[in-house]
Amino acid sequence: MEYQITRTKRCKNLWLNTIDCTIANTGTDASRRVFKFLSLPLIQIRKKSYLKVNSITLSSADHNLATAHNWTVKLKNVKYNGNDYINSDKIAIPTIACFNYDTRHSVQNGLYTLQLEEQDINNLELEIYNEAGTGLIKSNTDINLHINLVIEEYEDYY
Repeated sequence: MEYQITRTKRCKNLWLNTIDCTIANTGTDASRRVFKFLSLPLIQIRKKSYLKVNSITLSSADHNLATAHNWTVKLKNVKYNGNDYINSDKIAIPTIACFNYDTRHSVQNGLYTLQLEEQDINNLELEIYNEAGTGLIKSNTDINLHINLVIEEYEDYY
Protein backbone atom coordinates (compact mmCIF):
# COMPACT_ATOMS: atom_id res chain seq x y z
CA MET A 1 0.00 0.00 0.00
CA GLU A 2 1.45 3.36 -1.03
CA TYR A 3 0.92 6.53 0.88
CA GLN A 4 1.17 9.83 -0.87
CA ILE A 5 2.27 12.90 1.00
CA THR A 6 0.15 15.84 -0.01
CA ARG A 7 0.85 19.48 0.43
CA THR A 8 -1.95 21.96 0.28
CA LYS A 9 -1.23 25.35 -1.19
CA ARG A 10 -3.02 28.63 -0.56
CA CYS A 11 -2.45 31.59 -2.83
CA LYS A 12 -2.69 35.22 -1.83
CA ASN A 13 -2.87 37.69 -4.72
CA LEU A 14 -1.57 41.20 -4.28
CA TRP A 15 -2.12 43.77 -7.02
CA LEU A 16 0.07 46.86 -6.82
CA ASN A 17 -0.28 49.88 -9.08
CA THR A 18 2.24 52.72 -8.91
CA ILE A 19 -0.54 55.21 -9.74
CA ASP A 20 -1.65 54.74 -6.12
CA CYS A 21 1.64 56.22 -4.89
CA THR A 22 1.88 59.98 -5.16
CA ILE A 23 4.52 62.48 -4.16
CA ALA A 24 1.87 64.36 -2.15
CA ASN A 25 1.41 61.46 0.28
CA THR A 26 5.13 60.55 0.29
CA GLY A 27 4.32 57.39 -1.65
CA THR A 28 7.08 58.03 -4.17
CA ASP A 29 9.86 60.46 -4.96
CA ALA A 30 10.18 62.91 -7.86
CA SER A 31 12.46 60.49 -9.73
CA ARG A 32 9.68 57.85 -9.60
CA ARG A 33 12.18 55.18 -8.61
CA VAL A 34 10.89 54.21 -5.13
CA PHE A 35 7.19 53.52 -4.58
CA LYS A 36 5.77 53.08 -1.08
CA PHE A 37 2.52 51.22 -0.44
CA LEU A 38 1.89 52.30 3.14
CA SER A 39 -1.60 51.12 4.03
CA LEU A 40 -2.11 47.63 2.66
CA PRO A 41 -4.46 45.22 4.37
CA LEU A 42 -2.59 42.98 6.79
CA ILE A 43 -0.88 40.05 5.05
CA GLN A 44 0.18 37.37 7.51
CA ILE A 45 2.95 34.96 6.55
CA ARG A 46 2.94 32.03 8.95
CA LYS A 47 3.86 28.95 6.93
CA LYS A 48 6.46 28.17 4.29
CA SER A 49 5.73 30.81 1.65
CA TYR A 50 7.04 31.86 -1.72
CA LEU A 51 6.48 35.17 -3.47
CA LYS A 52 6.23 35.10 -7.27
CA VAL A 53 5.48 37.70 -9.90
CA ASN A 54 2.45 36.64 -11.91
CA SER A 55 2.07 39.59 -14.27
CA ILE A 56 3.46 43.02 -15.09
CA THR A 57 2.13 45.72 -17.37
CA LEU A 58 2.92 49.38 -17.95
CA SER A 59 0.60 52.28 -18.68
CA SER A 60 0.72 56.03 -19.22
CA ALA A 61 -0.39 58.68 -21.67
CA ASP A 62 2.60 57.63 -23.77
CA HIS A 63 3.75 54.23 -22.50
CA ASN A 64 5.77 53.79 -25.73
CA LEU A 65 8.49 55.75 -23.94
CA ALA A 66 9.17 52.69 -21.79
CA THR A 67 10.13 50.52 -24.78
CA ALA A 68 13.66 49.38 -25.49
CA HIS A 69 14.60 49.51 -21.82
CA ASN A 70 15.53 46.76 -19.39
CA TRP A 71 13.61 47.34 -16.17
CA THR A 72 14.45 45.98 -12.72
CA VAL A 73 11.95 45.67 -9.87
CA LYS A 74 13.22 45.23 -6.31
CA LEU A 75 11.10 44.56 -3.23
CA LYS A 76 11.83 46.26 0.09
CA ASN A 77 10.35 45.88 3.59
CA VAL A 78 9.98 42.09 3.56
CA LYS A 79 11.82 39.40 5.46
CA TYR A 80 13.14 36.72 3.15
CA ASN A 81 15.41 33.69 3.31
CA GLY A 82 18.79 35.37 2.84
CA ASN A 83 20.62 32.04 2.85
CA ASP A 84 18.95 31.06 -0.42
CA TYR A 85 19.10 34.45 -2.12
CA ILE A 86 22.22 35.79 -3.83
CA ASN A 87 22.35 38.88 -6.04
CA SER A 88 25.39 39.80 -8.13
CA ASP A 89 24.73 43.54 -7.69
CA LYS A 90 25.76 43.06 -4.03
CA ILE A 91 22.71 45.00 -2.88
CA ALA A 92 20.75 43.17 -0.21
CA ILE A 93 17.41 44.09 -1.75
CA PRO A 94 15.77 41.17 -3.55
CA THR A 95 15.12 41.51 -7.27
CA ILE A 96 11.65 40.16 -7.99
CA ALA A 97 11.50 40.97 -11.72
CA CYS A 98 13.69 42.00 -14.64
CA PHE A 99 11.98 42.66 -17.93
CA ASN A 100 12.33 44.35 -21.28
CA TYR A 101 9.29 46.25 -22.47
CA ASP A 102 9.45 45.78 -26.24
CA THR A 103 7.82 47.52 -29.20
CA ARG A 104 4.94 45.01 -29.11
CA HIS A 105 4.27 46.16 -25.54
CA SER A 106 4.94 42.73 -24.13
CA VAL A 107 7.01 41.77 -21.15
CA GLN A 108 9.61 39.04 -21.18
CA ASN A 109 9.97 38.01 -17.57
CA GLY A 110 11.82 35.14 -15.96
CA LEU A 111 10.48 32.97 -13.18
CA TYR A 112 11.49 34.66 -9.94
CA THR A 113 10.68 33.09 -6.60
CA LEU A 114 11.50 34.59 -3.22
CA GLN A 115 11.08 32.50 -0.06
CA LEU A 116 9.49 34.64 2.62
CA GLU A 117 10.06 34.39 6.36
CA GLU A 118 7.29 34.51 8.96
CA GLN A 119 6.05 38.10 9.26
CA ASP A 120 3.15 40.52 9.14
CA ILE A 121 3.15 42.80 6.10
CA ASN A 122 1.08 45.95 5.84
CA ASN A 123 3.44 48.10 3.79
CA LEU A 124 5.83 47.41 0.93
CA GLU A 125 8.26 49.35 -1.18
CA LEU A 126 9.07 48.72 -4.80
CA GLU A 127 12.21 50.15 -6.37
CA ILE A 128 11.89 50.28 -10.16
CA TYR A 129 14.54 51.49 -12.57
CA ASN A 130 15.96 50.94 -16.03
CA GLU A 131 19.52 50.12 -17.09
CA ALA A 132 20.52 53.81 -16.77
CA GLY A 133 19.18 53.95 -13.20
CA THR A 134 16.21 56.11 -14.20
CA GLY A 135 12.85 55.54 -12.54
CA LEU A 136 9.40 55.37 -14.15
CA ILE A 137 9.55 58.77 -15.84
CA LYS A 138 10.57 59.56 -19.40
CA SER A 139 10.46 62.95 -21.16
CA ASN A 140 8.48 64.38 -18.22
CA THR A 141 5.83 61.67 -18.67
CA ASP A 142 4.98 59.46 -15.71
CA ILE A 143 4.91 55.75 -16.48
CA ASN A 144 2.90 53.45 -14.22
CA LEU A 145 3.65 49.84 -13.44
CA HIS A 146 0.92 47.35 -12.51
CA ILE A 147 2.24 44.17 -10.91
CA ASN A 148 0.52 41.09 -9.55
CA LEU A 149 2.39 39.35 -6.75
CA VAL A 150 1.33 35.88 -5.68
CA ILE A 151 2.25 34.50 -2.29
CA GLU A 152 2.05 30.72 -2.27
CA GLU A 153 1.73 29.35 1.25
CA TYR A 154 2.36 25.62 1.77
CA GLU A 155 1.13 23.39 4.52
CA ASP A 156 3.61 20.56 5.02
CA TYR A 157 2.46 17.17 6.19
CA TYR A 158 4.92 14.79 7.79
